Amino acid sequence: MRIFLIALLCLLFCFPAFADQQTTVLFEQVTIDKAEGRLPFIDGSTDTDMERQANSLMHSIIKDMVKDAGGYGSISYEVVLNRPSLIGVLLKVSNNSNNIVKGLNVDLTTGKEFTVTDFFINNDTVKAALGDYSDVLFTEKGICTRSGGRGNYTNVVTYSSLLTSMRIGEAGRLLQIARLTENAEGKTLFIKKGNLMAIKLDTNTSTGFRWEMKLEKADEKKIVKVGSSFIMPKSSDQRVGVPGSEVLMLAAEESGTCKVTMEYKRPWERLPLKSFSFTVIITE
Repeated sequence: MRIFLIALLCLLFCFPAFADQQTTVLFEQVTIDKAEGRLPFIDGSTDTDMERQANSLMHSIIKDMVKDAGGYGSISYEVVLNRPSLIGVLLKVSNNSNNIVKGLNVDLTTGKEFTVTDFFINNDTVKAALGDYSDVLFTEKGICTRSGGRGNYTNVVTYSSLLTSMRIGEAGRLLQIARLTENAEGKTLFIKKGNLMAIKLDTNTSTGFRWEMKLEKADEKKIVKVGSSFIMPKSSDQRVGVPGSEVLMLAAEESGTCKVTMEYKRPWERLPLKSFSFTVIITE
C-alpha cells in the first residue's frame, strides 16, 4: 500500500496532464442493413492508425448488434468515460422487439478493447468487489458490470474502492484526480462522486507534526482518507529532518457539500500550528 502510494503520488505532482484532457468524440450518421442512427467517431488523437482501428472496432460491433436485433432498428450511443487515450461507450440498438446494449471500452494506444485486468490486479479485493459478471463498462463513476449477455450494467464499483489494486503505471490514464495545495484556503472544489483528491502540503516529519483532515460528524462518510505519503525535496540534501512534502489522498465517496479542514499538528497537542479549510461539493 505505501509503496503504491509513494509511486502514484510522486507521479501526480511531477506530470501535469494524465487524465485532465478528453478524447474528441464526434458522431456520424450511419445506415447498417435496415437500421439507422448515430455512431461515435474518434478524431484528433496522436496515433491515427490506432484511431482508425478503434473506429473500425466500434463499427464492427454495431454491425453484430444490428444482426442480433433482426437487421433493423435505431442505433444510438452514450459516452460514459472520456480520457485522453481511453473511452467507454454504451452502444444501443433498439426496435419494437429488441433492446440490445453493449459496453465498449476502447484503448487508443492499442486500438483495441481494454478490460479490468489492464488496470487492476486480479486479486481477491477486485474479485469480491466485482462479483460474477459477463462483461464490464468503464464509466466516470466506476466500473459497471452485468451478468448475462443482454442485460443492463447495474452494479457500480467505484475506482477509489479499488485503488490499492490498481496497476501503478496505468493509474494516471484512468483516474480523475484533483490536485490541491494550501492555496485552496477559503475556496470551493466541485468533484464527482467516486473521484479522488490529492493534497500536497509542506511538512517536516522529524518535528512530530503531521497533517490531519477534520470533518463534521455528518460528513465523515462523504470524504474518506485513502492514504498518505512523504515526498523528499528535489535536491541533493537527503539528510534526516529535511523538510519535504506530504501528500494526502482523499476519496469522494458520497454526494453532498462538506467543509474540509486541514490541521498541521502533533498528535498529542490540542491546538494546530497552522490550519486551513476549503469546501467540497460532491456531485453524482
